[in-house]
Amino acid sequence: MRTQVTLAALAALGLVAGAGGCGQNKVSECNALIEVINKGVQSIEKGTKAGTDQGGSSELKAMADAMDKVAADAAQVKLTTPELQKFSGEYQAMAKDVAKAARDLATAADANDADKSNTAQAAIEKAIKQEDPLVDNINKFCQAP
Repeated sequence: MRTQVTLAALAALGLVAGAGGCGQNKVSECNALIEVINKGVQSIEKGTKAGTDQGGSSELKAMADAMDKVAADAAQVKLTTPELQKFSGEYQAMAKDVAKAARDLATAADANDADKSNTAQAAIEKAIKQEDPLVDNINKFCQAP
C-alpha cells in the first residue's frame, strides 16, 4: 500500500514538473521570438537613421534587407508551441511583404515611376499595418499564464 502511495505521489510530482516545464518552454520560446523581433526593429531604426541619400532608395533597400533578415531569423527560432508557431509564421510573412514592397518602392523611386511608386507605397503601408496587431497578439499570448 505504501509503495502505491509513493508511486502515486511520484506520478503527481512528475505531472507538476512536466506542467512547469511546459510553462518554462513557453517562456523561453516567447523570449527567443521577441528578442529576434526586437533586434529586427532596432536594426531597421539604425538603418533609417543612417540613410543619407535624398530619394531614400538606399534606405528602403536597407529596410528590405533588415526585414528579410528578421524573417529568416524568426524562422530559425525553435518553437514547439502551436500558437507561437502561428504568430511567428504570420510575422515572417508580414516581414517578407514589407521587404518586397520596400524593394518595389525603391525601384520605382529610382525609375521615377509615379504609378509604381503609388502601388508600392500602398503595399508597404498595408504590410506595416499588420505589425502592431501581430506584436500585440504575441505579447498577450506570452504574458498569459
